[in-house]
Amino acid sequence: MSETKWTREQNLAINEKDSNILVAAAAGSGKTAVLVERIINKVINEKIDIDKILVVTFTNAAASEMRERILDAIYKRLEDEPENAHLQRQINLLNKASISTIHAFCLDVIRNNFFEIDTSANFRVGDTTEIELIKQEILEDLFEEKYEEEESEFLNLIEMYTNYRSDDKLKEMVLDIYKFIQSTPFPEKWLKNAVEKFNYSTDVDFAKTDWGKIILKELFSQIEECILKLEKIHRETAKFWELDKFTVVLNQDIENLRSLINNNLRWDEVFYLINDFTWKKWPVDKKVTIDLKNEAKEIRDSVKKQFTKIVSKVMIYSSKEANEDINKMYQTLQNLSNLVLEFTEKFKQAKREKNIIDFNDIEHMALDILVNKENTIEKTKVAKDYMQKFEEIDIDEYQDSNLVQEYILSSISRGNNIFMVGDVKQSIYRFRQARPELFIEKYNKYKLEERDIKTGEKIQLFKNFRSRKNILDITNNIFKNIMSQEIGEIDYTENEYLNYGASYPERKEKSEIYVINLNEENAEDYEEIYNEEDNTNERIEDVVLEAKFVSKKVKELLESGIEVYDKKQGQRKISYRDIAILLRSTSTTAPIYEKELSELELPVFSDSSSTYLESIEIETMMSLLKIIDNPMQDIPLVTVLRSTIGGFTDNDLIEIRLADKKCSFYEAMLKSRIKVDDDIKAKITKLLNNLEKWRKEVEYLSLDELIWQIYLDTGYYHFVSLMPNGNVRQANLKILFEKAREFENTNFSGLFNFINFIDRLKSSGGDLSSAKLIGENEDVIRIMSIHKSKGLEFPIVFLCNTGKEFNMKDLNENIILHQELGIGPKFIDTEKRIEYNTLAKEALKIKAQKEIISEEERVLYVGLTRAKEKLIITGISKDSKKDLEKKKELLSTYGNKIKSNLVEKYKSYLDWIELVYLNEDLNELLDFNEVNKKEILKDLKEENKKEKNILKEINNMATEEYSKEKIEELSKELEWKYKYKDSTVLPTKTSVSRLKEESQEILKNKIEEKNLEEDGETKLFEDLENNVPITLDKPKFLKDNKITKAQIGTLIHMCIQKLDENKCYTIRDIQNFVNELVVKEIITEKESNNIDINLLYKYTKSKIFEDLRKAKKVCKEQAFYINIPATEIYNNINSNDNILVQGVIDLYFIDENENIILVDYKTDYVANGKEQDVVNKYRKQIEIYKRALEEATGNKVFKSYLCLANRDWNCYEVK
Repeated sequence: MSETKWTREQNLAINEKDSNILVAAAAGSGKTAVLVERIINKVINEKIDIDKILVVTFTNAAASEMRERILDAIYKRLEDEPENAHLQRQINLLNKASISTIHAFCLDVIRNNFFEIDTSANFRVGDTTEIELIKQEILEDLFEEKYEEEESEFLNLIEMYTNYRSDDKLKEMVLDIYKFIQSTPFPEKWLKNAVEKFNYSTDVDFAKTDWGKIILKELFSQIEECILKLEKIHRETAKFWELDKFTVVLNQDIENLRSLINNNLRWDEVFYLINDFTWKKWPVDKKVTIDLKNEAKEIRDSVKKQFTKIVSKVMIYSSKEANEDINKMYQTLQNLSNLVLEFTEKFKQAKREKNIIDFNDIEHMALDILVNKENTIEKTKVAKDYMQKFEEIDIDEYQDSNLVQEYILSSISRGNNIFMVGDVKQSIYRFRQARPELFIEKYNKYKLEERDIKTGEKIQLFKNFRSRKNILDITNNIFKNIMSQEIGEIDYTENEYLNYGASYPERKEKSEIYVINLNEENAEDYEEIYNEEDNTNERIEDVVLEAKFVSKKVKELLESGIEVYDKKQGQRKISYRDIAILLRSTSTTAPIYEKELSELELPVFSDSSSTYLESIEIETMMSLLKIIDNPMQDIPLVTVLRSTIGGFTDNDLIEIRLADKKCSFYEAMLKSRIKVDDDIKAKITKLLNNLEKWRKEVEYLSLDELIWQIYLDTGYYHFVSLMPNGNVRQANLKILFEKAREFENTNFSGLFNFINFIDRLKSSGGDLSSAKLIGENEDVIRIMSIHKSKGLEFPIVFLCNTGKEFNMKDLNENIILHQELGIGPKFIDTEKRIEYNTLAKEALKIKAQKEIISEEERVLYVGLTRAKEKLIITGISKDSKKDLEKKKELLSTYGNKIKSNLVEKYKSYLDWIELVYLNEDLNELLDFNEVNKKEILKDLKEENKKEKNILKEINNMATEEYSKEKIEELSKELEWKYKYKDSTVLPTKTSVSRLKEESQEILKNKIEEKNLEEDGETKLFEDLENNVPITLDKPKFLKDNKITKAQIGTLIHMCIQKLDENKCYTIRDIQNFVNELVVKEIITEKESNNIDINLLYKYTKSKIFEDLRKAKKVCKEQAFYINIPATEIYNNINSNDNILVQGVIDLYFIDENENIILVDYKTDYVANGKEQDVVNKYRKQIEIYKRALEEATGNKVFKSYLCLANRDWNCYEVK
């Protein structure tokens, strides 16, 4: 393997020291590789012990990769220097080296110094579900307490922020503020300071406040835009002497507007100038017939409208009035702040009593240990000890750090030993309160490639080793036009350009953009609607149309035989895994794309969040649980009655309701038994008996056992398998069962609490993960959000749904929060029943909107830079021609320069890309295609007709007459079979776990080809073409990473592997053990939710665990390879081939009598009495394990066992 050739800048980043260093690394520049190489260099060449370096990574995967690469480098050097004691020591030190996420490091700080903050040593990290339940319980109790006390302050908040139906809005506000302030180093202090900003003298000039400065800057910017528009038409009218009188008016308008722009004016001076501003009367001269006269009037009228709009928002108050409104909100915010702080304290107390902490606590508790906050922030002794310990602190993805993390890492640094790697253009986690400003501040302050102990050194990595030159040129052209200090928070100059550094074979390649033109007559009205801040709605038929177009393009691309470059294989034909479809958001859109690709028989993995709780099978089961708890609920009851569980028809329900129209449906059902026919009566009796049975079982069965019993009693679990996507629906029901088991293990339990938890989760917009049956690592097309794609790369990228407008709905909330500006509330007067935005809120809206758009620019940057070889962009336009014409006009107004306020005017990626396309000559780089909606539908209809014609031809051929000789000749040719056909479908290499699956696949290959089916799409195409609203089937519930049954088995195996046989465990110990795995990011939180704590606890009490304590030697997870004749694996196979089988033996141990005992764990669900069936099912697998173990050890296996998890870990001998 050739040695890596580092660029000059990369070498600098690897070797520079003695000052804080910021590496600004562009996308694809190898920043992570540089960081890893720097660590290796420190350890091997500078002789620094690996445990003297703190490495903070963004993910556990990155930490694991670093450990592996460091270990590989050490082993490689040891081959040359086998006696090197320093290198040998590093192998041992690597296991305890601080290479982890910030949370894992902070947890280590707490565990080692818990006594510094008066915390118990045996605390545990609470499960997210448990933490949410505690929050809700504390909030409910707090509100109940306030209601009882009848505090006027609290009741005022209730009146202001809730409606007569519920107080949920105020509860949500408390939780939102609490969540927000947790991202600040000192939450209580931040909140108090933010509120105190509203307590100041009304005599202060509002222009001098932070809010006033922002508003005036925005006002002047809007006025400048008005001037630009007037100047443009003024230049045109000045060319015609007949239009002199109009030109004079325009000139006067320009001068009057310009006089308003003065940064030195007080607020009231601007206020009175604006309010006294008058527009000169537009001349009337019917003799002038030049069309430009009317055009000039239209432009002037639009400018007046724009001016009035901005003025009516922010210039309706004098300085005193603005201050008074803000002052009046002080007491309200004080009350709200007190409520939040009271909740915070009670929440802390509840966690303390349960001896648990949450993820926010981890960072804040570590900060409490590391800094003194009494008077000034200073380092504690613990922080100084860490400072002495760590020679260097390396931070990956620094642009995504928040202020708490900055304080923590700064507190343990020496002031000149922090190495930060990141790219501010890829900072896309502001919604998690990431602070790109931290990166930008150092980027502007640090000196380029100049070592400076006081200031710090900046190194830029600008070469991109990922993408072809065409993609880099497209990206550079887009961002040099749209990204600036004002919007994007950094100027995209040549210093920021992505420079080509890869070594692809020569190939002329263009990127492509397809704008789907809907040609809608009412597009202008539609655009007006979408210019409002709550612009997140999309018409489902538009998304379907784009998804159909993209799916067709993907299929064409695959059939074209296009090749991609592979570092290992060179040029090769593309496969499914080479293609990624990136979307800004996936919750509603990804299922549609997944459905369309699947209908073209293309394998696809959709990495989207799921509407699991809205799936029909979960809705039905939750409704049933609700009526078991309380049958006096009409909607859940009718849901169950109308489902297959109840079996009632619509007419049956009418009959029941007619028994009594006024009472509850349950009471009507009871009364109707004497009136309805025997069939309905039998159904009612059956349901009532079942409800009575299940209510009794609630008293002694755990929640998960109750749910499984309901599955068995109703047959519903098996019924859903017969529905479309039945295997997914079954998996969803299994998740509900497992979620109930997990819920039982929290401090909460019981049917009512579980129903309440699910309802709250649903009402808050939360969800659970739905089932996934295809893994992301398989050869499939991937659909994912741009956020999920960060750090990944794909040969071919489709960047889709770019016409979707940005989500601005958060700007409409009653209160806006901002890290620097604090709180922006509405003014609410409950007595006068009026409410409106304070200027503080208007200022925060302006600031927040710019930050949202800046973030969207960075998200687009990430999306474009994922592509290695080909980039295809798609989006929908209501009327493409009109859109482009308007953009041309605006560009002309701005002097054909894309300025920041022009960028801010547009709210979609497609708009920005079109602006750049119109402003730059991109024809050599980008194929711009406008696709008509009707053309897409016509193509799809033609394909549908072709399929039908093929079927017709086949049917016609079947009816034609042929001679006997011809038929015999054809039969002979058609019936010829290759002698060793079986060998063509055999794998050359396989795993033990796939043996059964592959056997089935071989059988499938012997079955006749499937009959062609009509897909029935013709009507759908006609409806779409004629703008007839369509009703779509509910999309598959494959929208998020689902932990599959196999993955759960793997998780259980992994836990068993890590459990210590010499330790005696309690339930709490097992829970802490799993939580530790999450915190250390060995497993994800989602995975931990699928681990059955009781199951692991039972394992530690099982006979097999006891046998392992006594064993002389225990070996876990032993990998092997073995050659086995195909005929021994597959029955009735005609082949002389061998198959290389790989596998992992779960466990073998040598007992007290020196016998080898082989054990294989199985987490399958096994019904009582069916144990031997499972033994028979896995007999062949165990035989292979036994054979491999005997070949490896040279000794006979004494006994082989299957250890069944759901049979209390009892072992069954496989003979």
